[in-house]
Parts: sequence; C-alpha cells; structure tokens
Amino acid sequence: MKITISLVCLFCVPVLSATEFPQVFVGVKGGHQWGLDDSYNYSNPEGTILGLYGGLQFDPSWGWDFGYQYHDELMVDVGSVHVKTWLIESTLRYDWHLQVNLSLYGRLGAAYWDMGKSQLSSYESNATGFSPLGEVGVSYHFNPNVRLSTGYQLIGSIGKSNTGKYDSRGLLVSLTFMFGSPVQPALVETAPMSIIEDTPVKETAAVKMPPQIHVFSPKTLDGLFGFDSVEPNQEFIDQLTEISSVLNSYPQAQAVVVGHSDSTGPALYNQNLSERRAQAIVNKLIELGVTLAQLEWRGEGDSQPVADNNVAEGRAENRRVEISIPSFPLKNRLYYYE
Repeated sequence: MKITISLVCLFCVPVLSATEFPQVFVGVKGGHQWGLDDSYNYSNPEGTILGLYGGLQFDPSWGWDFGYQYHDELMVDVGSVHVKTWLIESTLRYDWHLQVNLSLYGRLGAAYWDMGKSQLSSYESNATGFSPLGEVGVSYHFNPNVRLSTGYQLIGSIGKSNTGKYDSRGLLVSLTFMFGSPVQPALVETAPMSIIEDTPVKETAAVKMPPQIHVFSPKTLDGLFGFDSVEPNQEFIDQLTEISSVLNSYPQAQAVVVGHSDSTGPALYNQNLSERRAQAIVNKLIELGVTLAQLEWRGEGDSQPVADNNVAEGRAENRRVEISIPSFPLKNRLYYYE
C-alpha cells in the first residue's frame, strides 16, 4: 500500500518574526516621578511624566527608540522651589523573552534635557545638558501590533551648578503600536491523499507500512498562526484531516510531531515557540479523533535548520513542523499495493 500526503504551510515567529524586520513603531507613555535631590532629602519632590516616542524594531529582541518626555513641575514647599523639565531621549532596548508574548526588557541611552528652576517667584535660572538614561521592566504583547510595558526609569544628574542637580526616578507605563502585521496564511497547492492501486493481493501475514514524514515548511513568507496564537487556520485544519484519517484508520499507527523555529531571537524563546507549535498540532489531531496514545511531540527550537538562517527565505523554511509516522504492522486484511 502506498499513501502519499503532501502538505506545505508556514509558521510565523510570534513577538514578531512573522513580519520582516525592521519594523516601525510609535507609542505613548505616562507615569510618576520622584526627584532625588540631596538638598531636599527630607521631602523629595514628585510629579507626572508624559511622553511620545517612535523607533525601529530590528528583530524580536533589539530595538531603538527616540522620544520626548514632559516632566510636570516639581515643587518643594521649603523655599518655594519650582522645577520644570522636558527632555529628548534616545535609547537601545533589549527584550529577553520568557514566553512567546512575555519578556523582560532593558533600555539604555541618553537624554538631552532643558531645565528651569525658580524660587520665591523672584529668582529663575535655566540649564541644558545631557544625562544617562536607563529603564528596566516587563513587557506583554497583546497581538503582533500592540505591546504594553511597565518599568522603572532612572535619569541621572539633571541640572548644573547654577540650578543644582537632581536624579529623576520614575515608574512608567508605555503602550506601543507596531506597523505591519503578519500576512494571512496561504498554502501552496497540495496533492490530496491518494491510494494507488494495482494488482490486488490478499495478505494473510503481517506486513509493514513504510514510514512517512510530513514536513510543514514554507514556500512563501505568509504565516500559519497569528502572533501568540496556537490555533491553525481552517485551511490548514483541512490538511491535517488527511493525516488524522490515516491514524484513525490504523489504530496501531503512531505519529511523532516535531516543531522547529528559525534562529531569530534567544534560544530559550525559540525552544518554547517550537514546543508550542508541536503541541498545537497534537491538540488539533486529538480534536480530529486521533488518540493521545498514538501521538508523541517535542520541540527542537532552532537546532535543526534545513536552510540558511541568514536570508529571509531560509528563515521562513526553517519555521516548520514535521510529522512522521513510523512503520507499523498491517494484519489480516485485504490490501492493494504497488
């Protein structure tokens, strides 16, 4: 018996690999700051932070942003001191992915600030300059386009000798929108399951079905899943039905489902992603009537590429799932084979 099943499709890399990089993004932020000034350590002034920013996401981990922050007036009751500051910031950001949609991040860069200080409504001084800026926090991706981040920001030594200096410590929440979303999945034309019949031979002894390997690999840059989604599209489910029919027809058959990723992003992120891909296919096969005892699954991350990860086409080909059905005995039935 010869059964031929050909399936071709593509997985997207969630947080971001479904779209070619770099991606443009814009965002807004807001929060609360505390001014750490040794002159007023008994009553550190505090106020609101508001900001706008934009930038480029180079890959799922690295990005660059450029933005504007407005720091609401800091007031110190003692001495009637008022401080107003705005700044332009530029930082590099790195995200360390704990899960497909969850990451820890760090931002490091510089801020150009403009500061004005007044006292008793009669004395006013101004200063401009540069200060280091850093931020650490946690980020959550709602979908391929929307990211929410919460972090702690520190800007050091704002001010000069004529104004005095202070450090700005702030808790910020930022909402980012990425331009460009994963394109809708598309499958290349596939060959339906077919049974090639020739001379009928009645078998009474056990024979073995040759092993089959079904590789879910891309021919285009389209995506099978949306960002952080483990639900295949309907067209792909129809193709899985062909494999499930083989497993349902032969309960003694077993399948091994192996997920893979390209090399974009951290290894831990890729390993988690490949496991989620394999698990998604296993869940769908079970929904199609395949028993859990017939299925094994695992993820291999980016450890087994089949193409060059340095080019977009190669990375797309490496984002795949392989389903293999090892040899199994066929007993006491009438079969047709070549």
